[in-house]
Amino acid sequence: MIKTYVINLETSKERKAYMDDVLKDLSTLDVEYVKAVDGRKMSLEEKNKYFDIKKFKERNSIEVRDGEIGCTLSHQKCYRKIVEENIPYALILEDDIEICGDLNKAISSVCGYLMTEEPTVILLSGWFWYISKKIISDNYRLATVYSAFLTHSYLINNSAAKLLIEKRPYIVADDWTYIKNKGVKIKAILPHIINQKNDGIESTITFFREKKVKSLLWRLKNARNIIFTKILKLIGNFEKPSLR
Repeated sequence: MIKTYVINLETSKERKAYMDDVLKDLSTLDVEYVKAVDGRKMSLEEKNKYFDIKKFKERNSIEVRDGEIGCTLSHQKCYRKIVEENIPYALILEDDIEICGDLNKAISSVCGYLMTEEPTVILLSGWFWYISKKIISDNYRLATVYSAFLTHSYLINNSAAKLLIEKRPYIVADDWTYIKNKGVKIKAILPHIINQKNDGIESTITFFREKKVKSLLWRLKNARNIIFTKILKLIGNFEKPSLR
């Protein structure tokens, strides 16, 4: 049984019912719903207490959104659960996903890569650029990720969870570059097996992930990474997401 945390706002009952239906036939998952943090309902004092707004702006040259704070703190809750309950590795899902592959087979193909002291995350979503890949089964490859976005579905081991717990974070949950630089190995399954699904049901996780325009200063500071991701995409080392 694979411990699985599904992030969901307590008030989002439609979304929980949707996820119950999505996961009902996956008997290998030990599902637990984690009460999401709603950044929109936090006071400015609370936000500053649990999230370093000033440091975020210094890093990104833009203001953090309430939803991004809530999303980050929700994932932090999952990391703490993994460590406190001494779970070797776990699957973290947001509540707006659509499974487009054999989840059981994919996870069984990568379990061995998570049973290690090396901090490791394996993305199940798309929207990532990768440096290399290797065969892990007849159907799947395991990619070494250079950069990525999205946090709706990933596996994480205990060592990575320990490393990512922060008393007062200042990054968004899908800042995989920061996470990689912190010492976490970022891998991904090819082809990806979980998409983000937008089907008219109000999803707070979708709200968290609204795309924002990066400032010119941010682009200048990250010019090297931007150029390299363009090169990786040009040579085919990009896993395109399926956003509906």
